[in-house]
Order: sequence, then structure tokens, then C-alpha cells
Amino acid sequence: MESGICLSIVSHGQAPILRGLLDDLVRVRPSSLKRVIITCNTREVVELPQGMPCPVEVVHNEVAAGFGRNHNAAFKRCAEPFFAVCNPDIRFSEDPFPVLLRALNAGGLLSAPAVVNTSGELEDSARHLLTPLDVLLRRFGRQRVEYARPAWLAGMFLVFRSDAFQRLNGFDEKFFMYCEDADICARAVLQGGGIAYCPEATVVHDARRASRRAFRPLLWHVSSLLKFWLSPTFWAYLRYLRSDNVRPTVFRSQSP
Repeated sequence: MESGICLSIVSHGQAPILRGLLDDLVRVRPSSLKRVIITCNTREVVELPQGMPCPVEVVHNEVAAGFGRNHNAAFKRCAEPFFAVCNPDIRFSEDPFPVLLRALNAGGLLSAPAVVNTSGELEDSARHLLTPLDVLLRRFGRQRVEYARPAWLAGMFLVFRSDAFQRLNGFDEKFFMYCEDADICARAVLQGGGIAYCPEATVVHDARRASRRAFRPLLWHVSSLLKFWLSPTFWAYLRYLRSDNVRPTVFRSQSP
């Protein structure tokens, strides 16, 4: 089985939260993790714990960049066959990578684990294609949930085949923040690949929901949604999902 992962983490002044993730990596020691790249999007000091299981590179931006641009820049430093992107507020109780890599070695272009909150409740990280109707339902506390064959995997934790990420030209940098994940999942499926939701693997996410509390993140969110809904990718993917001959968009990981 192919292995070897470069993990990209972007911190927005979140060093104390990031330290929890790094401590988890020291404790869990994922055997496939070969490199960690931490991008500091604001001025901050990142203290690395002793005993990191692989080399760590810390990059400090002179000018703040968006989600996609930061991870695309980290990918240029990736020499491993797999590239993972991870929010600093993700926590590990066990190594999720073996399951995720099995899904990619089975043919998926990108994979993601099940995500639970700090109370152990399942988050909606495996989603339908987000439409204006979905946004309205979520604002009123309702949502459609389908985990068997999602159209979109949320970007707080994703693992890509590096050759696939290269072929997709990475994240679309026209999105400053939000919807990059929906866009790249749509492009992956439309180009003949699969997105692999792997509920056998689990990570914990302490969701901040900044776009619901602050004006600037809300503005980014609305702007990104409009860009996505007006893009040819969105409409092509919507037609694809509504067609009569939809190919599977998920590979469920199986034990070796």
C-alpha cells in the first residue's frame, strides 16, 4: 500500500488551539505522517512539542492569504504521495490515516473521516451539494443529511492523492475562505474521480462557526457561495447529480 503524507495546517492566530492538535500527533504518532507544514497567517509564535513524529516546517505569511492559497502554497513543498489539509481545531483520539489511505489506494481522489464535535455528536461534514435552499434550511435550524453518498466533504480535514491534487490545480483561489472544499469535490467527481467518505475513521472538530458571529467571515461566506453558485462547475455538478446514470461518488474503506 502506498503511504507517506504531508500534512498542511493553517493557523489564524490559533497557536494555543494548534498546540492541542500537535500534542495529539505526538501521542498518536501516525506512522504514515512524513511531514507537517504549519502556515501562520498572522503574527504569532508556534511552540512545537517535543517528540513530533516527523519534520515540521513553520511558514510565516507577510500578507494574510485565504484557505486555498495557503494550502496550495504548502503543496508546493510536498514531496509525499499524499497531501492532507487540516484545521488547527481538529483533534485526534486515534490514527485516522490508515482507513483514509485505503480508500485512496482503492481509487478515490480525496478522502475524509467522520467528524464529531467535542460532545461526540456527528457533525454534518459529509454533505449534499449546497444550494440556496440548503442555506435557508440551515439558517432555520434544519438540514438535509445523507452520509451514504455525499456530494461534498467539508474542508476541515481532507486527504488527497498528491497526483490528483496536482491534476485538479489545487484549490480555486478565487474563494478567499469557504466553498473551496465544495468546489474541489465537484471538480474531482466531474473529472472522473471519487470522493471517499470514511466513517470508520473519526476526528474531533471544535467548530467555531465564525461566519455566524462576525460580519467579515459572514461576508466571506456569502461572497464565496455566490461565486460557487454562479460558476460553471456548480451547474455541471448539479446536472451530474440529477442525471439517471450517476457513478458512485464515494468509496467506503474496507479492512485489508
